[in-house]
Amino acid sequence: MESGVDDLATAGEDQVQRQRLVMSARLLSASTSSATCLVTLALVLLGITTPLASQEPETSPDKRLQNSALSFREIMREPDKGIPRELFDKARCIVIIPGMKKGAFVVGGKYGRGFVSCRAGEKGSFGSPAAVRIEGGSYGLQIGGSSTDVFMLIMNEDGMRHLVADKFTLGGEAQAAAGPVGRDTSANTDVLLHAEILSWSRSRGLFAGLSLEGSTLRPDESENEKLYGKRLTNQEILETGVTTPKGGRPFVAELNRYAAEAPNADVTRSLSNSGRVTLSDVHFATGKADITPDSETALNEVAATLKEHADWKIRIEGFTDNVGSRIENRKLSRDRADAVMSWLAAHGIDSGRLSSKGYGEARPVATNKTAEGRAKNRRVQLVRI
Repeated sequence: MESGVDDLATAGEDQVQRQRLVMSARLLSASTSSATCLVTLALVLLGITTPLASQEPETSPDKRLQNSALSFREIMREPDKGIPRELFDKARCIVIIPGMKKGAFVVGGKYGRGFVSCRAGEKGSFGSPAAVRIEGGSYGLQIGGSSTDVFMLIMNEDGMRHLVADKFTLGGEAQAAAGPVGRDTSANTDVLLHAEILSWSRSRGLFAGLSLEGSTLRPDESENEKLYGKRLTNQEILETGVTTPKGGRPFVAELNRYAAEAPNADVTRSLSNSGRVTLSDVHFATGKADITPDSETALNEVAATLKEHADWKIRIEGFTDNVGSRIENRKLSRDRADAVMSWLAAHGIDSGRLSSKGYGEARPVATNKTAEGRAKNRRVQLVRI
């Protein structure tokens, strides 16, 4: 999602405006104290960046929610490069700012609009989204502009208390830190124990921990009114169980896809102990070997487990119910096992560690006389060899 501000150096009329504003800033800085000069330059920055931002049509809350859900889905599909699943599972709330903008000329500035959603209790599902706005500044010799997706995890009750306040400063009232990337969080244990908020950024495909120290996060009640059709505070939305509006449902559903307990969280334990595990949350199109999109969370967990245990060799076994001919069932089960093997190989698992086999309707684990039993027999298993 690279819908950022155009590079200041390439904007024709804005280049003229920049030159005029910078000249004004120089004249002002020559006649004022250094402290006043910095304030003046900050105002100059607003003169430069605000017209550029306003050239883009204002996106609706619904569109911003769609962009937020898409950004989140993309980073969670990369378990080794995105937000560590362990931290997401522990987080109380998540803030997503799609396309946060940053423009700079001597004085840097950041601003963005997005949404926050919180869990109902420590392990509950995520609820209705509340709109937020982030603003901040930094000093230094910077020229250019960019647009960046920003993600924040609120890790504890103190962080939540700040979140429902009128506004708070990251790194000031709330302890904030750049979040670690990927699965390994051990090197950042001390940071994780003390931080109320962890933050990340994604720009042009790159994902990294981000320091937002000094930025201010505040409710965006005008956006809440557009989304809910009435004025609501963030505290009311996040703490009183306000019904999720239609435009916010896909966003909340996307968060809860990953908030549910990992469907194959026992993969490591089962392969370590019994050497076998059934992938009950890996599904296929009816009568085909096409893996359905809802299987990705489970397969990501499998891939992550196999990356942690690089010495394991795995055979993928496919099974069907007894509907249809034995020959067709044997082929379908083999094709489905092959599809899982190909998916894992495409997601970083050495194909030399993997093999596959189809058993058709053999080895049923339940009766084929009921729909429920047949569903249990249609399965894929991993076997450690």
